[in-house]
Amino acid sequence: MILFSKRSVIHPEDKTDLIYWTKKWRVNVRQINDAILETGSVKLKDIKNVLRRKGELGSFSLWLYKIFKVSK
Repeated sequence: MILFSKRSVIHPEDKTDLIYWTKKWRVNVRQINDAILETGSVKLKDIKNVLRRKGELGSFSLWLYKIFKVSK
């Protein structure tokens, strides 16, 4: 019996799945689709790495840094 299953892929054809990841990562569907096209992969790890590299996905402290850097 499997008690915990960690997902490893995103299903771009499934709107519920896309909504989940856009909310979790605080990005939009286009950013996820662009990352899928860039990597040629639907693996969460690959997509997340592309979003992070582009600065579209980051930590709360990175978000704060961007806000205060722009406002100065």
